[in-house]
Amino acid sequence: MVDPLLRPVDLVHQPAKFQDRYKIVHKLHEELVKLKGAKYAKKLIKLAVMLECRVAKSSKTTQIYRFTVNVLIRDLLKHKGNINEISIAGKPLIAGKQKVGTRIDVPLLENIGSVMEALNGLILTQEQMEKNGYITRGQTEDDKIESLNKDAFESKYIDCIRCKMKFQRCDVKKEVTCKYHPSKRQYNFEGKFYEYPCCGETTLSVSPQRLGCKVFEHHVYKDEGFKLLSKISPFFDTKDIDGVTNVISIDCEMGFTTLGYEMIRLTLVDFFTNKVLFDQITRPVGEILDLNSEYSGVHQIKDSESLSYNDAMKNVLGNTMINKNSILIGHGFENDLNVMRLFHDKCIDTAVMFLRKETYKQALKDLAFKMLGVRIQTGEHDSAIDAITTMNIVKKHLNIPIDRQEWS
Repeated sequence: MVDPLLRPVDLVHQPAKFQDRYKIVHKLHEELVKLKGAKYAKKLIKLAVMLECRVAKSSKTTQIYRFTVNVLIRDLLKHKGNINEISIAGKPLIAGKQKVGTRIDVPLLENIGSVMEALNGLILTQEQMEKNGYITRGQTEDDKIESLNKDAFESKYIDCIRCKMKFQRCDVKKEVTCKYHPSKRQYNFEGKFYEYPCCGETTLSVSPQRLGCKVFEHHVYKDEGFKLLSKISPFFDTKDIDGVTNVISIDCEMGFTTLGYEMIRLTLVDFFTNKVLFDQITRPVGEILDLNSEYSGVHQIKDSESLSYNDAMKNVLGNTMINKNSILIGHGFENDLNVMRLFHDKCIDTAVMFLRKETYKQALKDLAFKMLGVRIQTGEHDSAIDAITTMNIVKKHLNIPIDRQEWS
């Protein structure tokens, strides 16, 4: 019979669903009983509830909660249940154990087993993926492709992603005057207005410059959702691909084509060896309108020096690279998986890991400076640098040696 006291403490801010916390309380109690003996089972109920409550209170997100639980269980086993040696979120359970002048950190992870355990604690849940714009298998069942004929589909009005003007999809190659700001506006907290870093213009201005500092001869668009994206190319599903267990950091560069927003460069980096596994310029399915060079870093695509989208995906999907056992890491990773047309279950997203005020996603270049002390994306982007930086942010967060290439 389950003891009614063996349940999580109700909190104002819950880092995980009640049923998930309930399972953790029982898991902790089970491990403590194994370590201390069945005769102490009832006395250990209070300890299990207290340990889970400490973890829950110290965790702002589900990922941090899961990671901290994994570390706690590992430490309980390592120290054979001695709570004098246990810390939660860097704070000892028993006060007074920290030496003067020392700092308690997350333990240095130096073997593959402990690293994989920590990484598994950061994997996005299904709920988090859907909340953050990932396209998942479940959505495809309720989001069937429209049975519009080609003429009806092409004549539909859509918004230009840059200047916000409406235009017909069939007119995407038509020459127009599209005036826009190439950089996203940022909020000035001191002046309480938005400003554009590309030219310094603000939303308080009434000058023509406010409408945009750059002009392009075409409107461009970016489709969202399974229904529209799968009209361009079908989705791949890693659940059907067997392979080795690995960890790969991924970054894509994108450009605008007659079919929307497509991948034009793909980079994969191995987490444990720091080696670039794949880095190729890719030819999109649609006709190129704008390579977005000032951000993508791609200035031209030659047939002789690039791979088609389909060939690129055939190269990276398989036993030794991306498969159902892979943990994939990215920043704002829904954008990369969506242009790759990829369903995958094990994803770590640094943009979701480091949310500010639970909703605001930080830019990769800002995280890179805060976490690693390095400046990136000062000009054109480089998908190899971005993939490596994203990977190193995760390593820094988990206290994993960044430069290590050989593992036990």
